[in-house]
Amino acid sequence: MRTLVITGYGVRVGVKKGYIVIKSKDKVKEVSPSDVDQVVIATSGVSISSKFLRLVINQGIDLVVLDSRGYPVSRFYHPYITRTVDSRLAQYMSYLNGLAKEVAKTIAYCKLMNQAAYLVRLSRNSSISELRDVAHSIESLANEVLRIDSEDLHILRKDVMSVEARAAHLYWSSIAYILPKDLGFDGRDQDSNDLVNTVLNYAYSIIYSECWKAATLAGLDPYAGFLHSERSGKPVLTYDLIEMFRVVAVDSVVIHMVRDGWRGEVKDGLLSPKSRAEVIKVVTENLERRFRSKFSDSYMTLRQWIRHSALEIANSLRDCRKPKGFIVRW
Repeated sequence: MRTLVITGYGVRVGVKKGYIVIKSKDKVKEVSPSDVDQVVIATSGVSISSKFLRLVINQGIDLVVLDSRGYPVSRFYHPYITRTVDSRLAQYMSYLNGLAKEVAKTIAYCKLMNQAAYLVRLSRNSSISELRDVAHSIESLANEVLRIDSEDLHILRKDVMSVEARAAHLYWSSIAYILPKDLGFDGRDQDSNDLVNTVLNYAYSIIYSECWKAATLAGLDPYAGFLHSERSGKPVLTYDLIEMFRVVAVDSVVIHMVRDGWRGEVKDGLLSPKSRAEVIKVVTENLERRFRSKFSDSYMTLRQWIRHSALEIANSLRDCRKPKGFIVRW
């Protein structure tokens, strides 16, 4: 996936002789559509022409518009949706036949196992043995998730989230321990204005956009979740999918950046346009890295694994079986 990130104010995007033309105050850049798979507009100071919109649709280019916190305001893509009616009927029926509970536990289990696997990797790279001990504790909590049982999906969700919160405390306390102290990172807090939490919020939003697309193209209803409870206007299935990919798609990237000396600019709780572009670049590049899953010897990019996982959930719902999910094999 070749991603073109557009930032800055007073930037105009149009088309000339079949080329994408990006004009700013001091320069003009022309890009061939054949060299682009995705365009990300990351600031509000960009104007686009209808001719450009027609071009990206006709060329099959994915266009994503982000707000200042990284959440997708809109996304344009071709509606190649798989078995929508069958998948959505099975998705809704899973609330009645008990399969939704198994999917919820699978998602949480995979999230915790990915956290544990990453801490083991950090322990190996940093020679901090305590991280491995924490990883074993999180693995135990992951197995505890699988043992949770309840006739009521809402009660099961609450119990799973309780275990997940205990794991999160262990995980983020360990991350805080290994990060440079000048960052002022004491743990995960979505409302904190420190650099690490601000970058995590922004980067998760990029993955949010990918997961929403994957769920839709798999024929699933993004507003009907398994682990997260339904809320009006909230695509909670998208939140479910993100859980399995937070660690490998975002945490590992952000932690590597700041440990390697990168320091973005935060003002009033928001990243500067320059810092946003830098975060988008490393996160989208990471989406094209190839990984294996614990459940497969095949190498695929993270973007492909996200799509694969959404399709696997849809297939498992139609076949009335429990999905495997995604656990990275570092």
